[in-house]
Amino acid sequence: MNQTEQLIVFGNTYIDALSKLQEDHPETVYPVLRLLDCVQPDLGYHLGILIEEPCEHEVPSHRCDQSWFHCYKGEEEPIMIQPYNLEKWKDGTNENMLYLRFTFEMFLHLNIENSIKGAWQTYLLCISKTLLPFSGSLYYTKRLLIFTNDQLPEIWVESKDSIDDKLERLNYKGDVSPSVQVEGNEYTISCCYWNKWRGLIRETLNLTFLGNGKVHIGDFSHQTLFKYDCGIRY
Repeated sequence: MNQTEQLIVFGNTYIDALSKLQEDHPETVYPVLRLLDCVQPDLGYHLGILIEEPCEHEVPSHRCDQSWFHCYKGEEEPIMIQPYNLEKWKDGTNENMLYLRFTFEMFLHLNIENSIKGAWQTYLLCISKTLLPFSGSLYYTKRLLIFTNDQLPEIWVESKDSIDDKLERLNYKGDVSPSVQVEGNEYTISCCYWNKWRGLIRETLNLTFLGNGKVHIGDFSHQTLFKYDCGIRY
């Protein structure tokens, strides 16, 4: 397989493993963690996944309705349900979780292999929160990763020429395959996704491997390939 095919195969395998996660079955997380073979936590730390669980309305919504990967110490199961502790969530801290969804603190405790495969796994880890369970208005962030043009006919959009909301298959002929470009310790990862409120997007992430197993997460940029808004509002 060439590099693009390898990226696609791994990406599809990873998405399939995420789709099988069950919050009441911790064993379902192990296939995900085994796939991330280029990602090793620091000594004493573990990589886990917190699964979204609806909390009472007093808890800030941006803290209670999204799943995410996190690093933790201790003997907890690697898949866990978010604990309900209002006082801790008020100040944005939790004794067992170092990674909240607005930060990349988790990567301070992860060692990543300096390779194309390691860069691709890092990207997928970064965007996993858009693939894992969530609720409420965070459906606006939900995305379908697009690796090949064969996936596009499965997406239905409203016809621009229709006045009766007629649907048609998405017709886009440009390249949508993922890529990883490398120059020294600098990596540029590019991947397409479909979002019902944004359309077909090519996302690019710049990574820098720092030489000590750590990676600097750079900026995300976005190019709109096909603009679309389904019109649904939460």
